[in-house]
Amino acid sequence: MTQRLRVLLVEDSPLDAELTLARLDAAGFVYDVTTVDNAADFSAQLAQTEFDIVLADFVLPSFSGSEALALARAFSSELPFVVVSGVLGEEHAVDMLKQGATDYVLKQRLQRLPPVVRRALTERDERRHRIQAERQLRETETQFGMVIDALRDYAVMTLDVDGRVRTWNAASQGILGYAAHEVLGRSADFLLSADDRAQGVFAHELSQAQRAGSCGDDRWLVCQDGRTFFGSGVTTAMRDEQGALTGFSKIIRDTTEARVAADALRLAKEQAETANRAKDHFLAVLSHELRTPLTPILAAVRLIQLKTRLPQDLQHTLEVIRRNVELEARLIDDLLDLTSIARGKLSLNFAQVNLATLLDSAVDMSSVDIDAKRLHIDTRLRARDTTVMGDAARLQQILWNIVKNAVKFTPSDGAIRIEMHNPDPVHIAVSVTDTGIGIDAAALSRIFSAFEQADASIGPAFGGLGLGLAIAHTLALKHDGTIEATSAGRGRGACFTLTLPLVEAAPLTGDAPAASVVDPAASRALNVLLVEDNVHTSMAMAQLLEVFGHRVAVAASVGAARVLTDADRYDVLISDIGLPDGSGLDVVRYWNGVQDGAPSIAITGYGMEEDIRRSRDAGFANHITKPVNFDRLEALLDVIAQSPAAREKRVPPTE
Repeated sequence: MTQRLRVLLVEDSPLDAELTLARLDAAGFVYDVTTVDNAADFSAQLAQTEFDIVLADFVLPSFSGSEALALARAFSSELPFVVVSGVLGEEHAVDMLKQGATDYVLKQRLQRLPPVVRRALTERDERRHRIQAERQLRETETQFGMVIDALRDYAVMTLDVDGRVRTWNAASQGILGYAAHEVLGRSADFLLSADDRAQGVFAHELSQAQRAGSCGDDRWLVCQDGRTFFGSGVTTAMRDEQGALTGFSKIIRDTTEARVAADALRLAKEQAETANRAKDHFLAVLSHELRTPLTPILAAVRLIQLKTRLPQDLQHTLEVIRRNVELEARLIDDLLDLTSIARGKLSLNFAQVNLATLLDSAVDMSSVDIDAKRLHIDTRLRARDTTVMGDAARLQQILWNIVKNAVKFTPSDGAIRIEMHNPDPVHIAVSVTDTGIGIDAAALSRIFSAFEQADASIGPAFGGLGLGLAIAHTLALKHDGTIEATSAGRGRGACFTLTLPLVEAAPLTGDAPAASVVDPAASRALNVLLVEDNVHTSMAMAQLLEVFGHRVAVAASVGAARVLTDADRYDVLISDIGLPDGSGLDVVRYWNGVQDGAPSIAITGYGMEEDIRRSRDAGFANHITKPVNFDRLEALLDVIAQSPAAREKRVPPTE
């Protein structure tokens, strides 16, 4: 194109911006470009300059393509807006088009950008021509005739007050097949299908145009040879100087290709939604089926550790079993987290948390692997302020991922340095530096991409799905933070740095009542109803709960659970969700009606956010995903055992 374009580029990556503009250069575009990466600058540029086109990334650290589109449409409904993104899925693409985007281009297929830009500019020009033509048509009959003779892609006709054809331009014959002498004086309803004529659609259009001034009439029309096409048209009322109706103008454009494409896109969206629902169901079932066998393994390991005095080598073997079961569960969790993130359904519970405490826990979670590899850990906690606003579990997940990553890729007898400091008065940073295998410069750009690893040799050598860092990166962004990776190259170690905004810690009040001290030994025994249909799981869990000192009744179905609930009083319900004759949700609803709101804990292999929400909505007080974390379960039971209600109806401890 020879005209100089004014391009507004919404992009935070200099490299991606350079690649995008290189495609325009290669296609011969002459342009002036303005680049922004935030809402304020974007709005300011729209207000100051009249741009020809907007090219916008879909995901930026503090700004999204959807927000940019909304701002652009507030300034102009005609400004072409093309989404250029590397992470735009089909569902998001459809949503952006529905919101008014002109088109979208994947960064992996930037060769499509020049024709998309040309088409967007052409369509913009065509819309402007159409509006100009309609304005001139309403001014005078002479100007109308001049305009319609110049138009080639639009069938333009004028009608009398009864809807009979008065003029018929050359494009009308080309599009509809009728010569002017064949249609003059005929009612223009011959263009409509038999069904539309029978329903009086044409008369309704004329009536609406007369009332409102114009009426859009996009529908399937019939040509002289019987061929149908989708016509995008507008019928406009024409009036004289006194405002009296003199007739109508009717403009039609063949938009069959666009209509077919839109129908195909809509069908693809429906198919994608169906596939997403099927995928979610599959992942939920897969998660349940993979998790369920892990619980009796962990329970058996715990039982052996508690009831048997084993030699050191066998203790080590049990620890290996436990760690690998928990690793398998973590891989399942990563897959579910990735699905929730991709669909925008990852929920976070924000509160003030001490990042130093979470870091200690993350390091402790890796202590077994650290000891096994004889790694030297150099911890430097120099941060004065450590309070952040965030989801404690998710922040610990980020920290554990970067610590685990350092431990995983550092060879035996290596060193890891963990630093916490305040880079400025309003941020806190945690850096984990290792002496491991390092990262090539070319791989740094994709280190936080899902299913990506530094090179093909890492997967076979070290295992893993390549999801942990991708999830950690997304979680950091959702906390208004960043996570960055640096490395001097292969064999020279790597450093991962998490940076988060600080918040002012809430002051401690001096009049808070002191917590009462309860003797755990005197408050441990509970009367527990365990509902679990898997025989191995129920047997192992019941034995372990009895070792903890509780009395356990076991039900394998909803019906059996109701019978036991009616027959006795229990301190706590522990129930699986998937049962042969119903659901654990049915159990807890019945339980809450009979057991006076006694505590309940859901234990299930269905671990997606939606599953957790449903269990809480049904009445479960807590939700534990299989394989059961028995330390957490024991802690929950201790809290319940120390409650006043439980102490009042204490059952004798089992032998």
